Amino acid sequence: MEENKKSERKRKRFSARLYSSKGIVCSNTPGPKIVLCNAGQATGLEKDNIYNVIKEQRLDIPLPKFIAEKGESHSFLVFDATESAVLFFNICNGKVKIGENGTPLYLNFVEEVPSTEMICSLDNPKGLLLLNNFITIDEEASFLKLFNWNPESSNLKHRQVKHYGFEFRYGSNDVDLSSPLKEKIPKECDVLWQRLKEHGFNLGTPDQLTINKYSPGHGIPAHVDKHSPFEDTILSLSLGSDVVMDWRHHSGKYVPVLVQSRSLLVMQDEARYDWQHGIQPRTYDPVIEHRRSDDSKNTIRVITSDTTPRQTRVSLTFRWTRTGPCECKYKTLCDTVKNVSTDNLEDEIASNLEELHVHQVYEQIAGHFSTTRHKPWPKVVQFMEGVPAGSVVLDLGCGNGKNILRRNDIVQIACERSTGLLAECKEHILGVSGADCLRLDLLRVPLRNQGADVVICIAVIHHFSSKARRLQAISNIHQLLRNGGRALITVWAKDQTKSNYLCKNKLNQYTETSETQVSVGGVHLPVHENRTQFKHKDLLVPWKLRKVNNNKLENKPEDTLLRYYHVFEENELDQLCKEANFVIENSFYEEGNWCVVCKKK
Repeated sequence: MEENKKSERKRKRFSARLYSSKGIVCSNTPGPKIVLCNAGQATGLEKDNIYNVIKEQRLDIPLPKFIAEKGESHSFLVFDATESAVLFFNICNGKVKIGENGTPLYLNFVEEVPSTEMICSLDNPKGLLLLNNFITIDEEASFLKLFNWNPESSNLKHRQVKHYGFEFRYGSNDVDLSSPLKEKIPKECDVLWQRLKEHGFNLGTPDQLTINKYSPGHGIPAHVDKHSPFEDTILSLSLGSDVVMDWRHHSGKYVPVLVQSRSLLVMQDEARYDWQHGIQPRTYDPVIEHRRSDDSKNTIRVITSDTTPRQTRVSLTFRWTRTGPCECKYKTLCDTVKNVSTDNLEDEIASNLEELHVHQVYEQIAGHFSTTRHKPWPKVVQFMEGVPAGSVVLDLGCGNGKNILRRNDIVQIACERSTGLLAECKEHILGVSGADCLRLDLLRVPLRNQGADVVICIAVIHHFSSKARRLQAISNIHQLLRNGGRALITVWAKDQTKSNYLCKNKLNQYTETSETQVSVGGVHLPVHENRTQFKHKDLLVPWKLRKVNNNKLENKPEDTLLRYYHVFEENELDQLCKEANFVIENSFYEEGNWCVVCKKK
């Protein structure tokens, strides 16, 4: 009896928190909709976990619709009827344990659940063509039997891979033409080139083939095949399972495309050169529907909350190799654009670089990032505690809002560009008197000049990819401050020898020849080895997303995202602040960061 009372108190506490912080209306009246108060996408919960509970408890009910919003630690179930929901509630609430820590599941009935439908562009990327039912069911079966899969055939951790003609190198997305393979593309594939002619494609015969075998739950990170080593057409034949492929443009456009089994995907033009494509690692894919818009005049593409399970999928990717520099007109992702220095990077290229390797990354990692940022740095707390009562304080690039102090004698405005981090910040500052959130781009500040007494800008300026943009950001801080106003600005330092960032076991692992590079608009950026000393000022730093599968923490290559950083030399930040007309009050190094306290004259 006492245990039941304790579970009920916990359930009510979770429910109250959800009601106050998320606007979820819990109900004491049973209905078909249930909120899982303490389990969601952020805690690693997946649809299969819920379905396994229903199976293990031997509940004779139809499977409910599962809704888990990105970055949230709660989720929802929608049952076919109130009776099914009540049965699940009575059996599971506070009793069934889920997750690697065996946490009891706490439930409540709710009046409404969020709509997870998303409207996106109807048009596929230019040059992307899907030829459905390109081969027959019998031909598909023959292709699947053609390739001998064994553990030795795979050189990747999470999928099996075979190469013909030349080995495709995943680190650089190209091939080594000086090292052809003995095995050439099987003659059984010749039927594909003949059939392509019937569709108006007289492409000849490719000379490179990569075959990937994906188990459900595995994917491939967003990428573009390197421009110069391959011709302007790439083909992909899908076998065994449908899959949703994500297409992302550096302008921020996003188009999910359903690639059906037995279809042939043709990539040319923009789709080949100017868009990244990838497959998210998950066991279920969302359902994509084409519907009439509300005015019934246009068709729209809608991603629904319904899902379909993935099966084992095999993809055959055919390429035509070439030599010499690429002559395409799409320069942002081209590897043969003339090398560009980040010191004088054109604004459009710099903006695209930051969109790809700063803004899009933080939107994807917001929830995980927030769980790793709990306490403000001691020097930030010291600075903020010294802010006079009645001051207006701007936190520019606030992240999850950890630097907002619980002071009710000042006005604190947390500003952040990432919508995901802004959502985390809103939850963090809930209940802090005089605190609010605002979405803001530091290069385009919509706030009144000279309206702030104090500005903090913690670990933000190092994400701008040209000196001009870094100076512009600091100049905007200067404009926001009243005369006599003060700012604390911090950036990552190139010298990490006096910090805890370095891992002693990795001090001697760095070699120039083993370094991976990524090219964006002619800028060749090395990919940094985490926990080692920085060897470059402009680089990409990996962020490994935390994923839980079958109650186990996984680190997959496809879950690694790359963030752009410009790491600062000593006095470099000071000089930028002086160029922005600040007076330096204090400049110091703390735990791998250069920090400046400066004042507006």
